[in-house]
Amino acid sequence: MQIKYVIKKSKRRSISLEIQGDCSILVKAPWFSTEKEIIEFIETKRSWILKHIEQTKRQNELAGNIGPFDEKRIRAIKRQARKIIPERVRFYAERAGITYGRIFIRLQKTCWGSCSAEGNLNFNCLLVLMPQEVMDSIIVHELCHRHHMNHSKEFYEEVYALFPEYKKWNKWIKENGQAYLSCVVR
Repeated sequence: MQIKYVIKKSKRRSISLEIQGDCSILVKAPWFSTEKEIIEFIETKRSWILKHIEQTKRQNELAGNIGPFDEKRIRAIKRQARKIIPERVRFYAERAGITYGRIFIRLQKTCWGSCSAEGNLNFNCLLVLMPQEVMDSIIVHELCHRHHMNHSKEFYEEVYALFPEYKKWNKWIKENGQAYLSCVVR
């Protein structure tokens, strides 16, 4: 398969690749890079490129099946999320003996959840459209940050103790989450 790409040169030190939403490839390269160097770099990344093009195609297909999300639909999703997510947070917090501050439900462009130093939890409203296990894995992840504000071994031990299938559903959101974000009409 021939790989088609566009080169964008700038003041940078190394060559990088980006798979765009339309499955095109953007090659970012330093001004001094030769075409030969760029082609060699692309060839060394061939399997990575093909894998990510297939993943982007799958996400585009999924996005076509679930979207678009206009303002009216987003409002309805947020209402649903404000009912469901706090219930799931309470469930896992009580199970683990974890306290937390306020819960905020927003439409976030890149983030699924976060935990502030004050103990406030933030969640992306789009989580309610995904399998419940995905939402639960994000909730558990953020709750465990109440004990560990890092991604240490101890942090993940607590996550897995509370939600043994975390790895499976974390992989699911990495593979499918972008499709949900791309459905938002901005």
